[in-house]
Amino acid sequence: MIRRRDRLQTVLLSGALAGICSLALILAPDRAQAGPSGVAGSALFQQFPILYQGVLVEGMGGAFTAVADDSNAPFYNPAGLDNIQSSSFQILNISADITYPSLYPNLYNSLNGASTSNPSTYVNAFNSVAGQSLYARVGDYSNYTTHDFAIGLLTNNQALGVANASPTTTNLASLAALSDSGIVISGAYGFFNHHLQVGGTLMGLYQMFENVPSLTVSQASALSSTLSNNLSHGFGVVGNLGAIYHFDLPLNPTLGASILNVGTASFGDAGSLPQLINAGVGIDPDIGFGRLLADIDYVDVTNYLYYTGDSLWLHTRFGVQYQFPEILTVSAGLYEGYPTFGVGIDLWAFEVNASYYTEEASPVPGLNPDHIISLQVAFGWM
Repeated sequence: MIRRRDRLQTVLLSGALAGICSLALILAPDRAQAGPSGVAGSALFQQFPILYQGVLVEGMGGAFTAVADDSNAPFYNPAGLDNIQSSSFQILNISADITYPSLYPNLYNSLNGASTSNPSTYVNAFNSVAGQSLYARVGDYSNYTTHDFAIGLLTNNQALGVANASPTTTNLASLAALSDSGIVISGAYGFFNHHLQVGGTLMGLYQMFENVPSLTVSQASALSSTLSNNLSHGFGVVGNLGAIYHFDLPLNPTLGASILNVGTASFGDAGSLPQLINAGVGIDPDIGFGRLLADIDYVDVTNYLYYTGDSLWLHTRFGVQYQFPEILTVSAGLYEGYPTFGVGIDLWAFEVNASYYTEEASPVPGLNPDHIISLQVAFGWM
């Protein structure tokens, strides 16, 4: 039987976590007054709202809010730094994502010989890939991560191109690109024998943003000048907050919540980022051999991003990860209703991770899936 004192402590700690969630709702922007604009209003940010995507996290369906426990924690839930019991120094930590199969070869071949004197050649070329998307990302997060603290240098570049479902001379496709570079500092602390963990991340980032919502034939024929004319940039400070609560129950369940992009982060001409609120439930059972993690997240609680709409699938992330005692990690999950898979190999000074996941490019699940392959290579002491 649980003692009265333990029961009281559980109630108090649960109340503290609920208070943090309530604060998140209070701080959330009023979507009824104004929707996303600038960076946040682009299809790129609406589909990929996290500034940095962890490859291992993608393999487990992007579900990490309640079980964050590695160098990706500052971007998903910084409270997870309190779960880390060792130190790592990734001198080089390069990762990349790419849509598969890529529409680029077909479009490139179709555009050969296209001319502004015959606009239909451009329309026909984009018709060959009508409605298809191309997403690409490459970044580096070199970092030092230890118990309750992390510091790193972030460079993250991503781009999304979506061919119009019915291309015309005035609307062939939409293009958006986002580049962030700067410093990331994150800390956490555990209360009540680490049952309640809280953490925060502060990022000073220089951002460049490109958005061409309706690419015309004349713009496509002079793409370099089009991109130059639509480029905006600025410097901003972004914060993340998070909390995790560990219950003394079978399977070691956890409850997590995070607020991403706290405050009114503004990047000058590049626009501003909205606050995103995520919540999750996880387990970390003692299995005796290796380590098993499972998590289910509900992202964008306040439904700020338009693409999530009212669809439960588009809000939901679920994942399972198994860490063998040495070297190997495998994961699987569901991301917006689509299956994900991941594998990682850690050889102390060298680490490689790969994952496969699918991003829904439309407000309707199953309508326009983008299949994405991710790869991460890191060197250092891990």
